[in-house]
Amino acid sequence: RNCMCYYKRTKDYGKLILGFDLCDDVTKISRYRLDNMNPADISFPQADNRTVIQTALGRKKGQDGWLVGKEAYEAVLEGGGAVVDKLLTLLTKKSSVAVGDRRYQPEQLLGSYIGTLLETVYEQCGTRSVARLVFTLEKTDPAVMDSIIHCMDSLGIPRENVSIINHTEAYLYFVLRQPKANFDNRALLLDWSGTQLSSYELNLIRSVNPPVIKATRQVLETSLSQDMMSNETHCRMVDSTIREHLERIIDHRGVSSLFVSGKAMENCQEWGKSFLNALAVGKKVRKGIFYESNVFAKGAVINANNELHGRNSYPYTIICEGRVGASIWMDTSVHGSKKVLMLAKEGSNWYDCRTTADLILDEASSIRLKIKKTGEKLTVFENISLDAFPKRPNKTTRVRLILTFTSEHTAMVRVQDLGFGEFFPSSGIVVKKEIKID
Repeated sequence: RNCMCYYKRTKDYGKLILGFDLCDDVTKISRYRLDNMNPADISFPQADNRTVIQTALGRKKGQDGWLVGKEAYEAVLEGGGAVVDKLLTLLTKKSSVAVGDRRYQPEQLLGSYIGTLLETVYEQCGTRSVARLVFTLEKTDPAVMDSIIHCMDSLGIPRENVSIINHTEAYLYFVLRQPKANFDNRALLLDWSGTQLSSYELNLIRSVNPPVIKATRQVLETSLSQDMMSNETHCRMVDSTIREHLERIIDHRGVSSLFVSGKAMENCQEWGKSFLNALAVGKKVRKGIFYESNVFAKGAVINANNELHGRNSYPYTIICEGRVGASIWMDTSVHGSKKVLMLAKEGSNWYDCRTTADLILDEASSIRLKIKKTGEKLTVFENISLDAFPKRPNKTTRVRLILTFTSEHTAMVRVQDLGFGEFFPSSGIVVKKEIKID
């Protein structure tokens, strides 16, 4: 009830909060329901399985409207139609694609695909206003992420309303919404999507303040075809393979809960007796084994709701693939008082992390940055030499420091000479330094 009152007091009440699980083969979408404060799956008439739509775009011959999912493939089967899939892979190739008698840039096709899905969402939800939209990808590729942002701009959704995270982080937020007993030790997800079997592990680290939630991912198998499950011998082989992987990962410590997802895992109670019996509740899995068909889209929409608050709703520092694993700052002086200038905070999304600061040098020929990795007490120093700048009297050199990230492991710092008004014009010199956060 208190949460509902909060939304009624904000300008975003009644607007859509969405999570898109966007993959090369399928797409899933969830929205945040304000009536019960829970994620709810969007269903699509163009999908084979109502909430899972194939990532495919096409059209019928002689028609201009786009078709998606199952309808796109049916256009080809009916004759004269054209279909294109693997839309995310196409983005990395950067070459035009023929659809019928026309050619399109991959970014145009992705924008048309997302736009068509959004029209279904708008129709089902009765509004076209989007307060927050979070995409989740299997892994975050800068070229793909940039294209998604451009697509959203063209669809009229502002950049500040859109975020992009990976599956590891989406899983983390999905688990955080569970009862704490389900992750107070470790929480594990086994996902079988396409031909790939992956595990996602969440750990709660209480030895630091605030506590740290850390999520990691492992690819266990890359060639497990779901077609194998029609053969009893193959089923036993897959069951045995999964059991070996899980026993190695879980070891003697056990886990609080095990989640399984992916189409092939829907019927794991029928073919997975070996690994399920080995991990029986109360043995190595303390609280339960749960099947969830839409972990990542629901995790994305939970993340979207969290971001809409403008603050972290959970009392943890969040560390995972896609998040910066260290804080970076520098000591400065403002009107004679010592101040800390925070440039990057641990747990920030690297893609969105950018800091710009204008500084005046006071008896300084270099800039010293301080770096402290999550969970460590040691502070590391990085010096950026400014010897290349022109020699000027003290306090007559103004510089602009810009810090960005190229990945969660690598920060790029640029320091630009701005001069000092008309007395000391800018030299235009820019000093760059790459900082590795291992």
